[in-house]
Amino acid sequence: MKIAKIGAAALAALALALGTASAASAAHDENPSPKVASYSYSLDAIQPASVPGGEAHGSTRVKALPNGKLQVTVEAWGLSPHLPHAMHLHGVPGDAADMACPGPAAAGADGVVTVVDGAPFYGGILTSLTSTGDVSAASALALDRYAVADSNGYLYYQRTLTNAEGYADAGTVQVVVHGIDFDGNGQYAFNADDPFSSRSSSLGADIPLEATVPVLCGGIAN
Repeated sequence: MKIAKIGAAALAALALALGTASAASAAHDENPSPKVASYSYSLDAIQPASVPGGEAHGSTRVKALPNGKLQVTVEAWGLSPHLPHAMHLHGVPGDAADMACPGPAAAGADGVVTVVDGAPFYGGILTSLTSTGDVSAASALALDRYAVADSNGYLYYQRTLTNAEGYADAGTVQVVVHGIDFDGNGQYAFNADDPFSSRSSSLGADIPLEATVPVLCGGIAN
């Protein structure tokens, strides 16, 4: 499995692109328990129908536990098989909430909803949903530590996090899943012969668009 190598410059670009996103107020579903703030959302496809590999779907549950821990569950179908998918909690800490997930209309002139296109909708990264290790925004593109979809494109993730940003705002976050293998060759890499895989990420010219493009999003304002 070949994945893109993400350097410090790319992470800096990610922080700049996502850390300055604006936000607006939005309502969320009712909290079912006075002790556990638990919210369930559908994960919906972001990309236009013309983007290959973007027809995924899924669901997520975010629980803020009374002991200060955060449990996040993600289940998705139709993702790129055998590849890691970066996932994050996005939003704005405190009383402000995000402006919901972007849809196909958010695509730029290139016909794709990129990371930079999506940031004004769901805000900055609060928590990186890695499978092991650090969960801060610094691990946003640590693809070697994210869940991998199986041969059918199915992905299941669950982790209970301690002292994770966003745990106090479980009802005001979006879950975003990234990564589309446009040309279906089993890797996130440049392919000059493919109209989508040949493109760079909006975070840097040395990063394949495949590795960072958002594919699913769900949260309070959907």
